[in-house]
Amino acid sequence: MKKCPCGSQRHYKNCCQPIHRSPEAAKVPAQLMRARYSAYVLGLVDFIVATYHPSCQAENDRQEIEQGTQTHWTKLAVLGAEDGHHTDEGFVSFKAYFEQNGESYSLQERSRFIRENGRWYYIDGEFTDNDSSFM
Repeated sequence: MKKCPCGSQRHYKNCCQPIHRSPEAAKVPAQLMRARYSAYVLGLVDFIVATYHPSCQAENDRQEIEQGTQTHWTKLAVLGAEDGHHTDEGFVSFKAYFEQNGESYSLQERSRFIRENGRWYYIDGEFTDNDSSFM
């Protein structure tokens, strides 16, 4: 069995795969964030688009999302999760590592998630580093 790309040390079939098959299986924002990272690693563009909040109109950005799946993602570090201003909002801070042209880089983001009709969606985030940083 292969380990999940999200870095949980669990097997993919017991970690992100159930969420990839049914996004509403994510019970907390951190689960959805991990599944979205794994989807980038695995090239699951449809899943990524479907887990953006509908107000984001992610279908319009499908090409850019697909380009993001072609990045060589190497590691995810979840830095923290926190509740939002109400029970249907949550935040997850993470650092994602990738390689490009033989160099290693990272990006750090604080993502915001909203729950509607019992299902979590990514709505937006802010980069907590000014730019991608060389490792």
